[in-house]
Amino acid sequence: MFNGRRKKSFFSALFETEREPERFSIEELGFLHEVLDSNAKVHPGNKDTVVEALRSIAELMIWGDQHDASFFEFFAEHQTLSYFRRILSQRYCRSGEVA
Repeated sequence: MFNGRRKKSFFSALFETEREPERFSIEELGFLHEVLDSNAKVHPGNKDTVVEALRSIAELMIWGDQHDASFFEFFAEHQTLSYFRRILSQRYCRSGEVA
């Protein structure tokens, strides 16, 4: 879902001058944190984006638990758990579509 966020120019795609960001990186976790921050209120238009961001963050945290402790440090420093709680406690999310 988030793969299309960074568009390549024609020449970059042709000659591969730009590198794809690593999937399991602090930068990716930061991007997903920003997605949750910018989608504070869940509604039908952003539900899929929020669900995918929550799923991806959970996946990164599991990977980080096994490979890199800095993922948990980022999670704690940026209080990402509070975003999870805020999103899941919204009235729209109680129907079972998000949670």
